[in-house]
This record gives sequence, C-alpha cells and structure tokens, in this order.
Amino acid sequence: MPGLTGPAALADAGAAADHFRALTPHRVAELHDAWGIFFNDTASSGLRATHTVLDITASGGDYVYAPTALPPGNACIELTTAYTPDGPKLWAWDWCGGRDTIGKLVDMDAAFTATYTTVVNGRRVYSMDEHRTSTTANTWTVYLMNYRTHAWDVFYTSSGQKDIPGSSWDFFEVYTASGSYCNDLRGRTIEASSVKVSRNGAWVSAAPSNSTIDPPPSGAAFDCPSMTFTVTHANDDWTAVTR
Repeated sequence: MPGLTGPAALADAGAAADHFRALTPHRVAELHDAWGIFFNDTASSGLRATHTVLDITASGGDYVYAPTALPPGNACIELTTAYTPDGPKLWAWDWCGGRDTIGKLVDMDAAFTATYTTVVNGRRVYSMDEHRTSTTANTWTVYLMNYRTHAWDVFYTSSGQKDIPGSSWDFFEVYTASGSYCNDLRGRTIEASSVKVSRNGAWVSAAPSNSTIDPPPSGAAFDCPSMTFTVTHANDDWTAVTR
C-alpha cells in the first residue's frame, strides 16, 4: 500500500518521532506515560486489534500515540496511531536489528479512511494484524484490512532481533508538555477493541490468562482531568474518553 518509508517517513513524522523514541517514564519538564494492555504470556504471539481513527491535530507541543501496539512473541514492529501537529498518521516503528526508527508512515487522510476504515461502536476504526512470517530471521509483517476488497494488505515488514526490552502492549500513550491534547480530544473516544493474540495456531481474545491491565488511572495523572479510562471488557477492549 502507498506510504512513505525510510528517511522520508522519519522527516514527515518530525518531532513526533523524536518524542516517541525518548521513552521517559517519569516527569521532567513534560509527561510521557502510557496505560492499557500488556502481554506477559510467552505462549502467545502476534496481535490483531481494531483501533480508533480520529480527524484531529495535536497542539501545544503535545503528541498522542493511541492506540499503539507491539505484539507478544518477540515482535519487533510497533504499529502506532499518532496524533501530531501535522495531523493524524499511522506508522510502523521498526525495532528490528538496531534500526529504531519509523519504517513506514501514511497520513490517515480521506484516501486512507475510504479504503482502510469502517465503523465499529459508532466510531471510525482500522483493523490491524501483525504476526511472524519467518521464524528463522524473526521476520514480522503488519497487515491492514482493506475494507474495499475485504482482504489484508501488507503495510510493512522487517526482520531482526527485537531491540526494545521488556513487555509488549496495546495501549494509550501520550507525550505532553502543556496538557493541550486534552482540549484537542474533548468529546472524543479512543478505543482498542477485539484485541486478540495468536496461540497454538488460533486467534484468541486478550484475557487475564494471557495479559494484564492495571486499574484505570485518573485522567489527572495524564494531565487531562476530564479524561476517563475504562476497561470495557477484560482484557480485550479499553477506552479513553475525554469530556
């Protein structure tokens, strides 16, 4: 499918990529935090999920990465829904073999939504599938559902050792210096639904047996007091609603 790759993708993402790379779990002059589903089951691999698409532009130096998903099973590509000062973008962040950069990026514009989105729970969404396509090289491929053809289109593929340590996830992530994103999201809902992992050759729903999700934090903890996080269904559906 069309999109920018390599240096062109990184240049288009601009500061949104810089802040995404700078994982800072504690407050300095800004806040970079996340909440959602974590996959801690070594028997699971791959990920399928349905993610909200909003037509919003971030302001005030803030960036929202939500949902952003890194599958279990030693996956090394993170698929990120990014709300930036240049509008909404979807990118594949390549954590494979020391690359640590955007591998591919597309604008979530009218052309994208006409082809790769549908409506679920009254909201515009895309559906993603990421699974290992070569065990030998640890090759992972991200697919998007093409709702015109009802087939999975290849979005991005990469191989190599997973470089980011720790768990894997499908969660809400924000980088904020001003809390402006809270106003940008007012009246909107971000949702990750139908979250599934691959286990023994079958897709099964994320559940307490294969994942964890902490009790919903307060919106104030994310510099957005009007935001409410909810576990709609444990553990395969969460929402972030800003009123």
